Amino acid sequence: MARLSFLLPLIVLAGCSQPPAAVNLNAPSAGQPGAQGVPGDAARERCARANWRATGYRHGLSGYPMAALSQVGEACKGTGIEVDRLAYSTGRLEGLGKFCTAENGYRRAKEGRPADNPCPPSLAANYEAGYARGMAGQ
Repeated sequence: MARLSFLLPLIVLAGCSQPPAAVNLNAPSAGQPGAQGVPGDAARERCARANWRATGYRHGLSGYPMAALSQVGEACKGTGIEVDRLAYSTGRLEGLGKFCTAENGYRRAKEGRPADNPCPPSLAANYEAGYARGMAGQ
């Protein structure tokens, strides 16, 4: 029950269906074609404009573990821009809500993917049941 009370505020914050597109932290920013400009400035601009909720959403939708946040943080390391962990986590939970289904577990098992389960406890059972059904060939 304690886990549910922790997740409830995040779920309430995650009210919208899908946030705007994430900012690609590895691509040149809009005002800088190609590799022109000072790389530190380009990274700083991308990190300042990043939509952390959308990035978390896409990571959750893809089933990335929470450890993916550290990789995103590395992309902004040294720019002075901090990752908004709450926005990222909120978006990730939204994405996991669509990832952690029995149908997706089944599909991933049929594709031969590992049984990685980044799902929160409230959604893990559905995903695991689908994965087990896919592994059994049903």
